[in-house]
Amino acid sequence: MADGRLNPADKLTEDLLVEILSRVPYKSLCRFKCVSKRWRGIISHPDHRKALPQYHLHDLAGFLYSSDVDKAGWFGRPVSAHNFTGVSVGTRPPVRPSLPFLPDCEQFHLLDSCNGLLLCRRFQAFGSEAFDYVVCNPATEKWVALPGFFTKMQTARLGFDPAVSSHFHVFRFVEDGYVKGVEIYSSKTGAWSHNECRSWIFPTSIVHESKSVFFNGLLHLLAVESVVVAVDVEGTTWKVIPTPRPGPGVDVGFIDLSQGRLYLARCDPHREYKLSIWVLEDYDSEEDYNEEDYGDERFGSQVWVLKHSVRCLNLFGVKDVQVRDQYHIVALHPQQNTIFLVYEHDKVLMSYEMDSGKVQFITDLGPDSVEPYLPYVTLYSKELADWN
Repeated sequence: MADGRLNPADKLTEDLLVEILSRVPYKSLCRFKCVSKRWRGIISHPDHRKALPQYHLHDLAGFLYSSDVDKAGWFGRPVSAHNFTGVSVGTRPPVRPSLPFLPDCEQFHLLDSCNGLLLCRRFQAFGSEAFDYVVCNPATEKWVALPGFFTKMQTARLGFDPAVSSHFHVFRFVEDGYVKGVEIYSSKTGAWSHNECRSWIFPTSIVHESKSVFFNGLLHLLAVESVVVAVDVEGTTWKVIPTPRPGPGVDVGFIDLSQGRLYLARCDPHREYKLSIWVLEDYDSEEDYNEEDYGDERFGSQVWVLKHSVRCLNLFGVKDVQVRDQYHIVALHPQQNTIFLVYEHDKVLMSYEMDSGKVQFITDLGPDSVEPYLPYVTLYSKELADWN
């Protein structure tokens, strides 16, 4: 202090200070970095990331999505407008969804969101076949362009966990009928690596509109073979998680992470279009599966537990709503038993609370809104690598 007196907070041990700071909101934690060099060093130290709040995981701010506008750009390519809608009435957008801070960006496509970061496919000009990938933080308006230009559209997803590391990874799957490998960009190395597909039991095709789930250091997606497939950030671990085998006509489903566990949702048209929600209880099971097991009705049924089911009649007031055609799930709440859906017939965002059975209209998305509808949490941290 200026008068030479000791600041009482300086008497706190590092362990005690971390324990206290772990209980404050993230925004306050950011301000506390200005208290002293010691506090800033403690808050910023990698060893304390798991103990201290890194972002508001429980605060789902809303959804980012695009809309096709009537006019067309160069070479007839339609122009997209980008939007944000909050999950609460009257929510002010915490970010500028048009991402105006991205330079030299005539048009971009939203591809994925993960813990506050966005992955975009950026075209330099309308009608151009060449594009690159950009990862950005809309809250801080920091961004990084990944090296290389591409012309072939492949499934690309983002992996990022600020509680574990300040670095992110982008997964670009190499597909020719089925997955042959994956190219992984690491913000730590600043380069792409190519890895051949290993140990996915049988030739596998990714559901291209599948939501990705990044946890336990692996990126998870749904495959058309009705299994969950995963690969780690090094491209060395390839995991298959069997799911309860769907009946004829049952949709492959939807996966998401909620309350620290992997969830699966499916709609069964043969049971009054019942929507079933499953939770994976024993993720770390070491049981081995092979291609022959997949024909067995018991394949994977022991690892998933049915958490909830509801008829579409209770959701929409009609019996024959099909998940592929007229509605789809866009997210599970990170910390609550709540599902968010887009009802395609009216293009509205809705929520369904599993505990109470309450259905709530959130907002009209507009008739021109298109997938993907990306759940977004606000990440204020600027301590990420390689940002512009």
